Amino acid sequence: MDYLLVIDNATGEGQVMTLAEAAALTHVEPEDIARSIKAFGACQSMDFAIMDTETADDVIAA
Repeated sequence: MDYLLVIDNATGEGQVMTLAEAAALTHVEPEDIARSIKAFGACQSMDFAIMDTETADDVIAA
């Protein structure tokens, strides 16, 4: 989980960033983000959706 796609739910704008940057932007603890992505494939909050970009890379490579 090197880079995450963070989507602003209000605007639909997405940014690729590190876990630390995502945590700072979303005010969600890094451990909570990582745990949610591992368990559910994404981390959802009221304001943001966070997804791991490695899965997309795997699909493109296949």
